Amino acid sequence: MLSIFKRYRMRHNHNQPVHPFTLMTVCERVKPMTQASFEFAQQSLELASYWLYPQQSTPSYSDAGNFVVNDNNATAFQHCLSKHLGLHSIPVVLSNCHETLLHALPIVALKDKEIGLVNIGHRFDLKQTLDVQLGSTFHFALNRYDNTRLLCLGIDEEIQTSQLYEYADDLGVNWLSTDEYSFRNRTSLKSQLASYTNHCDHLIITIDLTALMPSAGFDDNNRLNNKMILRTLRQSVLSGKVKMIQLVGARDNLICSRQTKEILDALCELPPILTHAA
Repeated sequence: MLSIFKRYRMRHNHNQPVHPFTLMTVCERVKPMTQASFEFAQQSLELASYWLYPQQSTPSYSDAGNFVVNDNNATAFQHCLSKHLGLHSIPVVLSNCHETLLHALPIVALKDKEIGLVNIGHRFDLKQTLDVQLGSTFHFALNRYDNTRLLCLGIDEEIQTSQLYEYADDLGVNWLSTDEYSFRNRTSLKSQLASYTNHCDHLIITIDLTALMPSAGFDDNNRLNNKMILRTLRQSVLSGKVKMIQLVGARDNLICSRQTKEILDALCELPPILTHAA
């Protein structure tokens, strides 16, 4: 049955018109991810499109299909990314880990442009390591690319260490805590995001879908407000500077969730004339 879904999707990926957004799924194996968890995420992502953005007679997006990155081979994904960026269609990448961003940066991060990374989630993802591991995305992004800067929205202060805060300070990272990234502070956030955007030539948005869900399935206090995320996305996209959006989730309850569907629907409802400006 899975092979039938794959063949169906591949047959519908050719000669598609250009849309403001191009949706794609990417599954990558990164240390210390097990083979079992990698395969589970791969299966979830392969089938995600049939629930999140089912085929329509007049779709408001392009469906670029599914990509698997193993042994650090991301050539097909990078080629697709480059193609759609060249068509001025914003890639929306649904992936199982943040580290997929590191394959996109060589395509997106032009040397003569200031790249603003906006990470929405509870963690900094600044794990210091010599090779790429889960949780090390922005450690490598900021150290490899001098023209990048990072804004983290929704940081959970209870799970950060003092050493991590010091390292974030050393890298010039700006952040707002979970309490600060709330609906009651929406006016202040709008101003801060506008200021950050003004200092960047391009923006890349990443959203950790785990932060949208209740902790341990019960506690809502730490969950990020989806309305705030939608406001952040809209303001960023309408600036005309967004080059890529990445949604990160490795399980069915994250990928095929109401919150993820709301994000994709809200993007597709944005005026095409404005989103094409990117």
